[in-house]
Amino acid sequence: MKNLKIFTPFIIGLSIIFGCSDLKEQPFSFFSPDQFYKTSSDAEAALNAVYGPLNGLYGREGWQVPDYSADQMFPRAVVSRDLLTTFNYDATLAFLGPYWSNCYSGISNANALLANMASVNMDATRKKQIEAEAKFMRALYYFHLAKNFGDVPVRKLPVLGVNDTEIAKSPVKDVYKFIIEDLLFAEANLPASTSVKGRPINMTATALLAKIYLYNEEYANASSYAKKAIDSKVYDLMPDVVSLWDPNKEDANRKEMIFAVEYTRVPNTRAGMDIAAFNAPAGSAPKFCPVVYGSQFAYINFYKSFDSNDLRKKLMDTSFVDPKGVYVGQGKPGGVIYDRAFIRKYEDPQGTGANQLENNFPILRYADVLLIHAEAEARSKGVTADALLSINKVRRRAYNTSTDKYDVAAGVSTNSFIDLILEERSKELCFEADRWYDLTRTGKFINVANQLNSYYPKRLVAQKNRWFPIPASEIQVNSKLMQNTGW
Repeated sequence: MKNLKIFTPFIIGLSIIFGCSDLKEQPFSFFSPDQFYKTSSDAEAALNAVYGPLNGLYGREGWQVPDYSADQMFPRAVVSRDLLTTFNYDATLAFLGPYWSNCYSGISNANALLANMASVNMDATRKKQIEAEAKFMRALYYFHLAKNFGDVPVRKLPVLGVNDTEIAKSPVKDVYKFIIEDLLFAEANLPASTSVKGRPINMTATALLAKIYLYNEEYANASSYAKKAIDSKVYDLMPDVVSLWDPNKEDANRKEMIFAVEYTRVPNTRAGMDIAAFNAPAGSAPKFCPVVYGSQFAYINFYKSFDSNDLRKKLMDTSFVDPKGVYVGQGKPGGVIYDRAFIRKYEDPQGTGANQLENNFPILRYADVLLIHAEAEARSKGVTADALLSINKVRRRAYNTSTDKYDVAAGVSTNSFIDLILEERSKELCFEADRWYDLTRTGKFINVANQLNSYYPKRLVAQKNRWFPIPASEIQVNSKLMQNTGW
């Protein structure tokens, strides 16, 4: 988050426990709160450290792991990124370790804070809000783990010694139960508004609860919480689906961006996210980004699946004019953008470097909540007028119309309606690290084997890919941690 650069050696020392590859050496000391957690400044610094790993997670792995696995985006075949797309990986895949460790570092920092807040002398209202923020973030980290790995260890207390590092997995249903408990506390104790960018409010927790309930197949609750967020009118769709991604309008667009990982152009503030550099094709700098890698693209078939009147199609392109005025099109095999579209969703030509971009990465936005409501309503009650209203709000914004020309019409069957919602989610939330999880939670992930091109003519997706393997390094240091089935 833009004001969250503070990290204390104490908290960082604690989080190292989960990133260490060798816990069998004799430890000389563990984190001690005796000289910390005394003042409000201590508590705020510790809370900042809870947020910190989220920036690290979305530096790359947070979007690469799911999006390279799905059917919208694919990477250039370097440094093993292609293994995610071909499903030719195992538990040693380099992307999985940082994903796991960032999540558990955030959880560890939250646990340390929550365990020691009683000793902090500060305003009681703010103290309760800090606890609520820590539980919100702990729930968010566990959600990331649950949707990627399924059954995972649930750590509720700080790790104070080597013996505490040995812990078995909890069933994914129990993980979701714990997530829901944390979010209900957050919803009840977070403020109704905040002036601090990148911090959750009570309705943020409400909206995230809707998504959690959807994933946990509690559809009536998912519909109810999504409707609660909708009726609150705290959030809304921005009028223009294209300018929603203009980094210079990010403050105005917070009306739709319910919660996001925040980055900045300001140098030397935090580890950055370079997704715009990945998206921008070779030879295009600085038109789309000050530094370009040309390292990931949209499948051309995905680009073609958009109606020509769908404004969201403008967030991709199949040609560009380079800074010298030369037109670059699809060309021939081996060309810059041959057989692929490039992604414009996160471009920032005013960035100060590949890792210093103003783009925030969305974790949850209002369009998602509308589609969650439509799906959960249909799964629990059938295709109601409310379900149709929610999906059609998203579609009307996409086509910039107030008419019913592009509406999903009443009378569609429930199964067909749910399929239409999943297609709408794919288009609306593309390149937001969401599609793979829609496919896995609905059992449709095997279908990505059909999204092929000249770069990836074969994709070996199998049933075991429902969950990613737990990183091999974690299995090695925790004798109670069993590997996921098939790995």
